[in-house]
Amino acid sequence: MSSAADHALRAGTGRDAAARDLPDGLRMGLAGACLLAFLNHTPLTDLSNPAHLDAWEGGNLKTQVLFLGLFAAMAWALWRLGIERLRPLLSLPLLACAAWLGATLLTSADPLLSIRRAVLLGIVAVLAAGVLVLMRSVRQFALTLAGVSAVLIGGSFLAVALVPGLSVHNSFDLLNEPAHTGLWRGLFAHKNEAGGVMAMLVLVGLFVVASGERAIGWAIVAGAAVFLAGTTSKTAIALVPIVLVSTGLCRLLPGRLLRAGLLLGPVLALSVITLGSVFVPAVEENVGKVLPDTSFTGRTEIWEFAAEKISERPVTGWGYGAFWRTERTMYGGAEALTWVQTADHGHNGFIDTALVIGLPGLALTLIAFAWMPLRDLQRAAPTGAIDPATMLFLRLWMYGLTSASFESTLYSPNAPPWCLFILAVFGLRMRAALKPVAG
Repeated sequence: MSSAADHALRAGTGRDAAARDLPDGLRMGLAGACLLAFLNHTPLTDLSNPAHLDAWEGGNLKTQVLFLGLFAAMAWALWRLGIERLRPLLSLPLLACAAWLGATLLTSADPLLSIRRAVLLGIVAVLAAGVLVLMRSVRQFALTLAGVSAVLIGGSFLAVALVPGLSVHNSFDLLNEPAHTGLWRGLFAHKNEAGGVMAMLVLVGLFVVASGERAIGWAIVAGAAVFLAGTTSKTAIALVPIVLVSTGLCRLLPGRLLRAGLLLGPVLALSVITLGSVFVPAVEENVGKVLPDTSFTGRTEIWEFAAEKISERPVTGWGYGAFWRTERTMYGGAEALTWVQTADHGHNGFIDTALVIGLPGLALTLIAFAWMPLRDLQRAAPTGAIDPATMLFLRLWMYGLTSASFESTLYSPNAPPWCLFILAVFGLRMRAALKPVAG
């Protein structure tokens, strides 16, 4: 099965195409570097160092240099291969989302801060699209992902064994939660971040298996699953089987409405359970009969505060990246709202989207990132047969969308789920525009 990149490469032929081609080593190296940066660009974070907690204020200089360097390299590669290969991504919903976000930068409570943070968002989008263009074939994509997975999984296990002080939560962590002591985080800054990445690497491993590299793929699945268990990240552990079952059933039920129910049904159900428990008393009562903690580890307090702030600026929002960890949260709540005052995000991607770009922005987001990928799936795989690359994109897309009910994964370029989510959305778009053929 050929990839979207296979089809894109056929756009240029003859001497000109050959002259502008890039060697496989360069393609895989640049794509692998981007994927590593997406999933972990600050390995072995020392959580006992106060400087780590201040990094959000001005941004980490090393991170900025890293992403600017990758952007420059990717821009050169795209120019070399042909910028027209990004044309399938110029869909009306995606452009509308970008335009609305750009407009809200001007109405932001802190325009300069919003613009600075939006630059990183744009860089990540370009890198994600570029990774898809760079990959010459599905097998090359699988091998690149396998190499990245080996670095992250192997590195995390080695870190736990050799430097537990930097890879296992302990009592010296600032803002330490006692229940986290002893839980693995590996190369990552938090056990939930590690759990989310390992969950996605389980999906990547299954793609590697389906692409023909069975031994490597199953090793990735096993390693990621074991480390995921060591993090005890409840959200990630719960979402993996939901994603696998829902996407697997799409092979048996190819109808558009049936697939919509399979893929969006869990997202809707999780939203009703989580947000409904805050705003709908009947839902809260029923959830309380099933779950021991209806506050979802304190998230409901943040969601109530966020809903109040959304009502103050419902159209344009507070501005991209200009709400959490500002005077509106650090000094704008009651003294008892200690978690709100120290929160970096709202622990819900949909609420945070409404907070920063308003309710119209949330509506555009749902169209571009929830409904349109379903349409692209139907175009790329109208029957029950779903090729390995399309299935990978589908699984990563669904994981990102479902995890948004518990974490602020949408429009968060520093969050691994968003980076692979936007890559998956672009991947589905390319698979639909450049339909796969048997080969």
